Amino acid sequence: MGFDTAFEITSFDQLLGNADCIGKLVQYASEIKRGMRRTPIMLCGPSGTGKSAAVRVLAKQMDWNIVELNASDYRDGESISNLLVAASQSMTLFNRKNLILLDEIDRLIPKFDRDAATAIRKLIEVSKNPVIFIANDRWDRSISFLRNSIEYIEFKRLPTNTVALGLQRIASSNSLKVSAQTIETIAKRSNGDMRSAINDLLVLDGAAEETAEIVGMRDRKADVFNTLDKIFLSSTFTSPIIAAANADVDNDMLIQWLDENIPKRYTDKRDRNAAFHMLSLATIYNTRAMRAQYYTYWRYMNAFMSSGVALSKSVYPSTMKRYEFPKAISSLSKSKEMRGAEKSVAMKLKRKLHLSMSRMKKSEMKIMSNVIRESTERIGKEQTYDFFTAKLGLDEKEIAWLAENNTGI
Repeated sequence: MGFDTAFEITSFDQLLGNADCIGKLVQYASEIKRGMRRTPIMLCGPSGTGKSAAVRVLAKQMDWNIVELNASDYRDGESISNLLVAASQSMTLFNRKNLILLDEIDRLIPKFDRDAATAIRKLIEVSKNPVIFIANDRWDRSISFLRNSIEYIEFKRLPTNTVALGLQRIASSNSLKVSAQTIETIAKRSNGDMRSAINDLLVLDGAAEETAEIVGMRDRKADVFNTLDKIFLSSTFTSPIIAAANADVDNDMLIQWLDENIPKRYTDKRDRNAAFHMLSLATIYNTRAMRAQYYTYWRYMNAFMSSGVALSKSVYPSTMKRYEFPKAISSLSKSKEMRGAEKSVAMKLKRKLHLSMSRMKKSEMKIMSNVIRESTERIGKEQTYDFFTAKLGLDEKEIAWLAENNTGI
């Protein structure tokens, strides 16, 4: 068995713990296969307990096609309706059911616009295919609108001995050089999170046994500024990779922090280029890990974004500039407000002009923006605004927004 394929979970036998939850999941799928209509379910519980992996094994065994919401591409109710609602009522070309999966829904919903909840409710009402939600916290207020519409299957934290058994299997299958004592230490400090335990196992492959003591408890993480210091200022391989494993932010966010602050620490152009190259490789492996559910890719991601960035420098880094919060994250927050305003205007215009939303956004709104500005210059703001209010039902703020934002979002 190759190193990568050893991490591919293809059967329920490979999932340790939460056997009762897996039994309920299989029962749910079996009843749907027999033609019964079932309420959508939510798998909830702490990260690293096998929720996502269980769904993917279920789809494989039932020969269902997974249609999964990707929060980076779909952030509004219209897109959810177009993608998921359509898939929920159709079969594939080979007559396979579509399994509609919304993973980490408690983290995705805050990124969506205000129409997303309505679109998801519609999905639940009309779906002819299985619908599964996954969340860490079923009581999160952002998903409270789902509580009366779904059934819950609650996954529990894995016992230490279960985590240790899983790590032993992985280490044995892949000939990892990790002692039994180190595996026991990782399991004790994993806080029942198998995914993070696997991450630590890969970090400590081949390391000295005493190095395991550096890996902290999963609920005692270092703040991001200390993590960045250990990555940028270190000249060794081990310290940065352990710092990244114990950061108080997830992998995606740490990559964003590094991307924002590499230019502030590395003054030499060649050092910057090398560091960004390492970070790009980390991003590639992070994406592969998420898409393929191959946990082994984290080994490479961790190494590239921590030790790879650290060892890219030939000149000692600058410490004069303070760390800055990732602009990419800030811009998403700002653009969310812009998208909300754009959609509000587009919806009103759609009802008046009887055009599609996509056409409104791509062409008509841009033309209208130019008309408003030119009209304001010729006949004045008051007459222009009165005309657009009377004819199209736009209020003053919406007309002003339309005049100022003519390039689309």
